[in-house]
Amino acid sequence: MKSQPDHNKITLLVVRDAGRPVRQLRITRPMALAIPAAAALSISSLVTSMHYHSSQTISQLEAEAEALSRHNLRMEIQVADKEEALQQLQLEVTNLSEEAESIKDKLKSVGELEQQLQSLIREQSGGSDSEKKSSATDKEVSISNPGIETESAKLVPAPQVGGEYIAVHESEAITLIEETKDDFQEIRSILDEMVTSISLTISQAEKASTNTAKKAIAHKAKLAPSSMWPTTSHVITSNFGYRTDPFKGTSAFHAGIDIAGNTGDPVYAAKDGEVIAVDQQGARGKYIVIRHAGGLETWYMHLSRMIVSTGDKVSAGDKIGLLGNTGRSTGPHLHFQVVKKNSPVNPLGYVTPE
Repeated sequence: MKSQPDHNKITLLVVRDAGRPVRQLRITRPMALAIPAAAALSISSLVTSMHYHSSQTISQLEAEAEALSRHNLRMEIQVADKEEALQQLQLEVTNLSEEAESIKDKLKSVGELEQQLQSLIREQSGGSDSEKKSSATDKEVSISNPGIETESAKLVPAPQVGGEYIAVHESEAITLIEETKDDFQEIRSILDEMVTSISLTISQAEKASTNTAKKAIAHKAKLAPSSMWPTTSHVITSNFGYRTDPFKGTSAFHAGIDIAGNTGDPVYAAKDGEVIAVDQQGARGKYIVIRHAGGLETWYMHLSRMIVSTGDKVSAGDKIGLLGNTGRSTGPHLHFQVVKKNSPVNPLGYVTPE
């Protein structure tokens, strides 16, 4: 009698290496269905676990990225604050430097008053004829440039400035601080000299009739400067040194002085020399450069017209051009610059608005 097949069991054939017999495994149907389900469940659990870990990693990375972004933002704010503070410091130092220049100008004015006091002392002392001749010599020296007309009654225009823009960097701001300290040290020295000078003036007032006073006056007349003021106007609207740039409002270096005037006013050579440049260029506008002895040059910028040519020989007081408003300028004026051995120096060390 044949045995009936068991439909509740499944036969699995395991095929092994060549030469080895095939092996049969009989398992129940529920077991055959449970094995793939268990495998699928295991794989699903693995995928779920990997997804969870990846989500945790991504969340951690996003948190770190957000923290880094906040840190960068704080750093940018700190840098911006430092830059703003530095710019403010530069402006304050510039203002301090300008104030120092203003004080020095006022001290010079006091010095001029002291000279006038000396002149009054000489007049009141009823000096000899030689003193009167010496006084006349002083007056002749003060107007020794016949080409320059005196226009004291002429209306002075609104202050106009200009010149090339030379930016101030952090290291230059520190340098400016040191230079400003030096300026105030110089002011203290000037004050000390003024005290000494005024004391000497009082002493001279008491001894105005002595020969010592007469010799001092004669000696001063012989020391008249050989340089001439380059314009008919004596009004300085911007000094040499660091200042607030009139166009950008930031700290900048002004390599000369600005002298107020009207378009068409005559411009004169400050010293004897040779014209080495007659040109027009960007910020300078129409300009002239004259070379003098001793490695010295004088520059005349923002002109409306040049009436000399390159190679011309000029003498102090010769008319070389007309004042104007060309180039980087806020209005009619002369930018007068002195260059010594290729470096700009304070023009007031070579010419004075007297």
